[in-house]
Amino acid sequence: MSRPDARSAGARAVVLTCLAVTVLDGIDLLMFGAVMPVLIQNKEWGITAVEAGFIGSLSLFGMMLGAMFAGYLTDIVGRRPIVLACVASFSVFTGLCAVATNLQMFGAFRLLAGLGFGGALPTVIALTMEYVRIERRQYYNGVIQTGFPIGGALISVIAIFVIPAFGWHSLFAAAGVIGVVLFVVAYRNLPESLAFLVARGRHEEAQALAERYDLGRSAESAVALQAAPPAVQDRRSALRSLFVPGFRLATVLFPLISFFGLLVSYGMNTWIPQILRSTGYDLGSALTFLLAFNIGSAIGMVVLTGLADRFGSRKVISTGFVLGALAVATLTMGPAQGVVFALVLLIGFCASSQTAVYGFAGIYYPAASRGTVLGLCTGLGRLGGVVGPIMVGLVMATAAGATGAFWAFAAVGLAAAVLVAALPRTGLADRRPKPRPVAEPGASETPATA
Repeated sequence: MSRPDARSAGARAVVLTCLAVTVLDGIDLLMFGAVMPVLIQNKEWGITAVEAGFIGSLSLFGMMLGAMFAGYLTDIVGRRPIVLACVASFSVFTGLCAVATNLQMFGAFRLLAGLGFGGALPTVIALTMEYVRIERRQYYNGVIQTGFPIGGALISVIAIFVIPAFGWHSLFAAAGVIGVVLFVVAYRNLPESLAFLVARGRHEEAQALAERYDLGRSAESAVALQAAPPAVQDRRSALRSLFVPGFRLATVLFPLISFFGLLVSYGMNTWIPQILRSTGYDLGSALTFLLAFNIGSAIGMVVLTGLADRFGSRKVISTGFVLGALAVATLTMGPAQGVVFALVLLIGFCASSQTAVYGFAGIYYPAASRGTVLGLCTGLGRLGGVVGPIMVGLVMATAAGATGAFWAFAAVGLAAAVLVAALPRTGLADRRPKPRPVAEPGASETPATA
């Protein structure tokens, strides 16, 4: 009989709480899109389509900054306080959007809320990976990131009923209240990183947490405790360690891979309906294709990260990007509608290779610097999310049209695969453990056993 992946109720609570954070993140990401038509139709604050687009980009810009700064700070002051600060921040500022009296105030609140949402993601990924079995770290990274499509689906359904009955303000007010409740849950359920405590010489606190969460020998945090270094780590070493020999090139490549991965994901999510309408499909079919993309994405988040645990991140991620590029290229041939649906489902599945990129980065570096590198990946990667829709719009405006957009997506996917293959084999993920009773952190790339 196989052992449970999360050994204790406390460890399961960590995973579920981190999942709840990403669900609320997904809700916020699509909330403005849900209310934008109402704002423009009602001429709220005299908002125009251009101004609405600018407001939408403010949140993404805030998320980019929040991810980079929070990722760095979490390796300095700890995971727990950063998660709590981010949850408190996005709860307050999302709720304040409901009482904004003008467009400038609303935009400022969206920007500040974005800082909290962006900062939460790298922190919850880093924390989750320390409280689950070493050989299942990638899988649980995928599990908590399914919160984005779950949150997006929830807000899409909720907005249909809530906005006509209570107005658009009620969505932001409700999200703010839910965020406050989530803060209380996170305060009770989320522990500090044992790797962080050990690196700061706080061994007694780390031992107490290991016993409280019944981590045994299978979790990374327990390994960190048993392999405690004698010296206290320099607070500045998290950032410095990203640029030591063996990690320098990877520190440049991981954010670039995230940039390309999110460019495809955000670009496809934004433009699939319009691209396929321009090639002759009706709006209903085009929206069905968008649903297929997101279903495939949600499935891929769990399946690809699980495969990465078993067969190795490098192989799975690069294969996923290549298959996605081939599927997009096939769309240029104008296949039948049923084939297009299957291809779009596959493209969404393969686009989730980006989810596994975060997990790969997390196990490539030492746990003490994980928050910093994940902050860089998620933060700089958001630029791809901004560039993707713009790039497709520019291509669609040329004579190349939809065909050119498909080839552009295929080229970006292949570029991402090449960069993954180019990552130096010097990270912890590529090191095979020596035979010993306690698993090494690098054991994540070996096949999981029952």
